[in-house]
Amino acid sequence: MTDNVIYSFAPLVQADSEILFLGSAPSVLSRQNQFFYGNPTNRFWKILSALYHEDFVNADIATKIKLIKQHHLALSDVYVSCQMKKPGSSLDSNIINAVFQDIPHIIKGTNIRRIFITSKKAYTDFMQHWLGCFPAEIQIINLPSPSAANRSIYRTDEDLIAAWHHLIFGK
Repeated sequence: MTDNVIYSFAPLVQADSEILFLGSAPSVLSRQNQFFYGNPTNRFWKILSALYHEDFVNADIATKIKLIKQHHLALSDVYVSCQMKKPGSSLDSNIINAVFQDIPHIIKGTNIRRIFITSKKAYTDFMQHWLGCFPAEIQIINLPSPSAANRSIYRTDEDLIAAWHHLIFGK
């Protein structure tokens, strides 16, 4: 048995975007909250707050969008739609019948040269699906997942923030 089809949010990208963050598909709470990384236990906004010295965590959606644009970031998902094997699940391991987002089209005409994928499954699927479709100057990097399900590896927020900082800024 599967859930109905889950659709991703429209990509949030501008011509001057330089970095694209890709998730897999919106979680149940993200769909309820009507924006990317809408589960309060997901550490994505906390990480961005630490990396960019802005309060993404307490910002409303309009302010998050403004901050994303201000820092030349972009958001989207690897899948434009999918279903879940287990009804009501948000775990990537339950994703089935995925339809891929047209990432080459999304980044065309932008300044995006680095794509960071925040899910191991999404990264693996992305690389299998889009292998060879990007010029060499586009870096594609799998970030440690900001999901609360990843706390067994990155127990503290500080450890996860440090890992992202190193991968994004190289310091």
